[in-house]
Amino acid sequence: MQAKQQGVEAAEIVSSILEGMLQTPRPVRLKDLEAQTGIAAAKLHRYLVSMLRGGLITKTVDGSRYDLGLLAYRIGQSATHDQHSWDLLQPFFEDFIGQLHGDELGQAVGIGRWVGTGATMVKWFERDSPLSIRSNPGVQLGVTTSATAKLLAAHLPAQITHPLVVRELKERDAYSTAQVKKIAQEYAQIVQSGIAQSMGARRTGLNALSTPLFDSTGQVVAAITILGMAPHFKAQLDGRAAALLKTWGQQMSHKLGYRGH
Repeated sequence: MQAKQQGVEAAEIVSSILEGMLQTPRPVRLKDLEAQTGIAAAKLHRYLVSMLRGGLITKTVDGSRYDLGLLAYRIGQSATHDQHSWDLLQPFFEDFIGQLHGDELGQAVGIGRWVGTGATMVKWFERDSPLSIRSNPGVQLGVTTSATAKLLAAHLPAQITHPLVVRELKERDAYSTAQVKKIAQEYAQIVQSGIAQSMGARRTGLNALSTPLFDSTGQVVAAITILGMAPHFKAQLDGRAAALLKTWGQQMSHKLGYRGH
């Protein structure tokens, strides 16, 4: 395991203060920011003075509350313009794949997105393995079979997904009103549980679990998917891999500004 690099504590404290401001209704009072960050008011005030001078924050006219400053907004605008948020999350994905120590937790992690009229994988992170299990980026995934596609479809309006479900079932010669209803029920369960599953849908023995990545507006911007081969990776909805994936997905959504559960 790579040794943790030495950093500057002051920079980390500033990050904690900014994160605390994002989690608190703004403009925020000093005592509320103290409660949110756990930093003592006296120490917090000294940092706020420096952040005011640097333009990261600003004060209300009466001087009683704090808000994000012009520099913070410029940073946000630049990040939005220059890069997709999931690109900024790449180091965290690499760290997560490092947590999958055994094959029972999966062998690859992918990011899937809804593009045009379907779901596709846009990024892969893979453990050292003699078997490559990733799919090619750009390949459209089945909305009735793929964990990634089902996860993304479940969070879309039915008027978008229903025609796709019907067409796909007919292509598989599996169409019936009961089967369409079953898929709709599975979508509802995915939204409720926060996880989707597929068992050998794309390749015999290749199993998958997928969870949503929410942005600050509460929209699903991507699906995070773990892939692995049976019999080691069983992709159980109530298993350890599913719990790890859901927790990590919530943490990544939090980093994108999502404040829901």
